Amino acid sequence: MANDVLSNGRLQESTVVQRTRNNRSKRAPDIAAIESRNWLLHRHYTRHEYSSCKLLIEQELAKSNGHEYANYLKGLILRKEGKIQDSLDCFQIAYNVNLTNVDNIKQIAKSLLIIGSHKRAIDAYMEAEKISAVPDWEIYHGLGEAYVKLNQLQEAKKHFKRSTELTKRELPNIDLARLYLSDDMIPEARNAYMVALNGNPQSIDAATELGLLYLRIGDMQRAFQQFGAALAYSSNCVKAILPMAYIMQAISSLKRAHYLNPMSCIPSCNLGIVFLTTGQPASAAIYLCAAINAEPKNPIPYLLLGLALKRLDDLEGAERSLTKAHALAPQDPLILINYAVVLDAHRKQANATEILILLNDIMAVVEVDAQISQMAKKLSKKLQHERAELNIDQDMTTEGLFLRYFSSRWDIFTNLFNWSDERIVLSGRAFKLKSASGFTRVSRISTYSPAWNSLLSLRLFLRTP
Repeated sequence: MANDVLSNGRLQESTVVQRTRNNRSKRAPDIAAIESRNWLLHRHYTRHEYSSCKLLIEQELAKSNGHEYANYLKGLILRKEGKIQDSLDCFQIAYNVNLTNVDNIKQIAKSLLIIGSHKRAIDAYMEAEKISAVPDWEIYHGLGEAYVKLNQLQEAKKHFKRSTELTKRELPNIDLARLYLSDDMIPEARNAYMVALNGNPQSIDAATELGLLYLRIGDMQRAFQQFGAALAYSSNCVKAILPMAYIMQAISSLKRAHYLNPMSCIPSCNLGIVFLTTGQPASAAIYLCAAINAEPKNPIPYLLLGLALKRLDDLEGAERSLTKAHALAPQDPLILINYAVVLDAHRKQANATEILILLNDIMAVVEVDAQISQMAKKLSKKLQHERAELNIDQDMTTEGLFLRYFSSRWDIFTNLFNWSDERIVLSGRAFKLKSASGFTRVSRISTYSPAWNSLLSLRLFLRTP
């Protein structure tokens, strides 16, 4: 009883010592023996030490076949070894041990997908979706793969899109891009590949497939960039080496042809095209000059040389080259559209407009390439917009000059013209005179006032000092 007596709000020292000894005698609860070595299994597997991992798995399964994690890892290793049916049996045992673990069901579905049981795989993925606490991108990606195998591409596309919304990994975007390519949806496929690369810049598959897409649409420069990026991360990437070797072999063949016949226009011109498409305008210009020397009456080398010089920011040289090409072929739509683009870049909008008018006259009677007509429309809209802005700036400048002069010469102005309450019009805008000290702007009027007849005298007056 004395040990429980409070002394100044504190327990006696003997009580504290006794309780401390009692706490030391307590032991931490034992971990279940069946799960005690999961950490070691995980370490061996993540380090790719599969032999050691398999030995440890067999030891654990010898103790108890109901070891969920051991069966799960054994299934993964067997599937890597190509033993799909055996891996499926291991995943099924793990599922029977724990029916609520969604990872077991996903692995069962993946194994079913590999062995070709696509409908059963879809059922398994659907079951995994039901018990999953949160949306899982792997489930939707697996469903998309299964629907692709069943040739239900719209369903596959829907599930791939859903998967891309849940993760930044490259697999769903790559598979979605492949579906877009199968439907010839080039811009959508390119965007999907770009999203995959933005989230995973080291993705070799995304880089090589995007390079093949650029190669398909004729964009050699960007194709080379993507193949180069893939080879930077994997120097033995066959999918990137083969297309690069194909193009480089073509360049070597053309150089040999040019060496054997340097006065032939065709090898030089083709080399210029190849170097332009691979982003080497300086090299292209050298061979195109050789092509011009070989055939000075051929407009195509002049056109290509103009494009090369434009990429080198030599707009004067580009204009001279395209002027020569236009003189040799005045009705060639390809030359006309490029000539107009160069003139616009050289800030000769009036000349560019004349060339576009000529091109539009030709397109009215001759069918041209869709890219040429589309580019012509874009350039025409651009020139019209710039012309409209220029007119507005000129109007405002003219009005400002007139109003400043009018304010400073009000006394002389009122002696010459008696417009006590008239409206005057300058460049289509109306102003109302209020007093000798100023004026206010009013709305635009459609008819000229009687004072308009005196504007000629006003213009003469503005010229006098």
